[in-house]
Amino acid sequence: MPNAFKDSLKKLSDLNLANYSNFSQRGIEKESLRVSDSEISNSDHPKVLGSALTNPFITTDFSEALLEFITRKSSSVEKALDDLKIILAYTHQNIDDVIWPGSVPCSIKEESKIRIANYGISNSGKLKELYRIGLSYRYGSMMQCVSGIHYNFSLNEDFFKKWQGQKENFRSFQDEKYLNLVRNFRKNAWLLLYLFGASPVVPNTFLTDRKNFLKPLNSEDSFLENATCLRMSELGYMSEAQDNLNIAYNTLDEYISDLRNALTKKYEPYEKIGLKKGNQHIQINDSIIQIENEYYSSIRPKRVVDSGQRPINVLKNKGIEYVEVRCLDNNPFLRGSIDKHTAYFIEAYLMVSLIDENYSFDEIRIKEIQDNWQNTVRNGRDSKLLLKRDGKTISVKDAANEVFSKIYDYAYALPIEAYDLKNKILRSLDVQKSKIRDSELTPSGKILKEMQEKNLTWDEFCNVRAEKNISYYKSLKKDTTNIKISSEISLEDFEKLESSKQVDFDTFLKDYLNAI
Repeated sequence: MPNAFKDSLKKLSDLNLANYSNFSQRGIEKESLRVSDSEISNSDHPKVLGSALTNPFITTDFSEALLEFITRKSSSVEKALDDLKIILAYTHQNIDDVIWPGSVPCSIKEESKIRIANYGISNSGKLKELYRIGLSYRYGSMMQCVSGIHYNFSLNEDFFKKWQGQKENFRSFQDEKYLNLVRNFRKNAWLLLYLFGASPVVPNTFLTDRKNFLKPLNSEDSFLENATCLRMSELGYMSEAQDNLNIAYNTLDEYISDLRNALTKKYEPYEKIGLKKGNQHIQINDSIIQIENEYYSSIRPKRVVDSGQRPINVLKNKGIEYVEVRCLDNNPFLRGSIDKHTAYFIEAYLMVSLIDENYSFDEIRIKEIQDNWQNTVRNGRDSKLLLKRDGKTISVKDAANEVFSKIYDYAYALPIEAYDLKNKILRSLDVQKSKIRDSELTPSGKILKEMQEKNLTWDEFCNVRAEKNISYYKSLKKDTTNIKISSEISLEDFEKLESSKQVDFDTFLKDYLNAI
């Protein structure tokens, strides 16, 4: 084990910082498709769920049918999971549509039936819709219907002040440590695809006419025998335009500069699409990415921004506030798509990434990380798969055990008063280690095993899981009053925004683009 990790862990222990539960907050964002009669819903966003533009708990993502459930910041894993359960209970109890349990969508026979999300006539609403219209032209609407879990995690200022040893000028230290976390997270992110990937199969309709590398599973679906997370392959959230960005995350200034380059550098295929069709805008710009969120990454350094603010500017002026983990599939075997064992492993993995060695990035290392990522996506459950690290090869089992070893060390360094946290981390490790020993215990392995043994299509498999979720949530006794009130207030806020005086959209868009 590198001395840098040991030294950092000892320092956290000496400063009484190892028990991160005293300093941390987390939140969960879950995307899920609304489905009716095994087809993507064509109805408007249900009014009972409030306004997709102004409801803080329930919104939409790319399409009008792609729901996004958002929990509040919580002081514990259990509280965050309970908040998600309440939001899901309210939704299941108040709409007729099925909440699709998988990350890969149901069979969608006509891509034209995918309705892009609408947010009204305010400038902020029009901008959100325009961004999605641009995505449809750039990548097609089908791939934008995949869904997943985003896990947000932060440590408060006191944590970094105590770690640094001073209360002034700690922001650069905090940024530095968060970026170290991001780099180490990405170095081993292949492991999360293996452990939590739940998209080894896709309906044939999802492929449209795109070139692909899959094999037929049955008459309706295609797969790869050892695939883990096709959602994170080039069939899903990958972009050829972004392949050569080589964003390194070595310093915040470098990250912002790389991101600004992607936001402003013209990309010929997008220039050919054009910015307008007649008088209608069809892209925000013709750069490599339209807005910051279009950059697809397994993890993002972020800060909360107000409506109309550019994230890149807020990051530059105020620094990193939290990280957003973006590579988790919806696990169809779990009612909320994520459970406490997943959450505790993710948080322990984040803490180890935070204090681990300073693993700087260059183009060679970034290429290795991308190769490990794609190899795990396609062949992660192949026992013979080898990964790359600084020009050498290592087996999946050995590489996983290196990560597990550091998490064990972290857990055993926790103080006596963190006994409960220690046990939860250790229990999660036992669950994850079993998946390394037997790949059929991974979500991707379990999905394929059940589909093949019961001769199910993807749609049939997901419908079985969805019916179980409906039965559970409709009978669940939870106080959903807060979600109901928030939905009602959001409709009032939306009406106020719609009726407020605003500049014309062309001026608004120009000002938005000039703000970076």
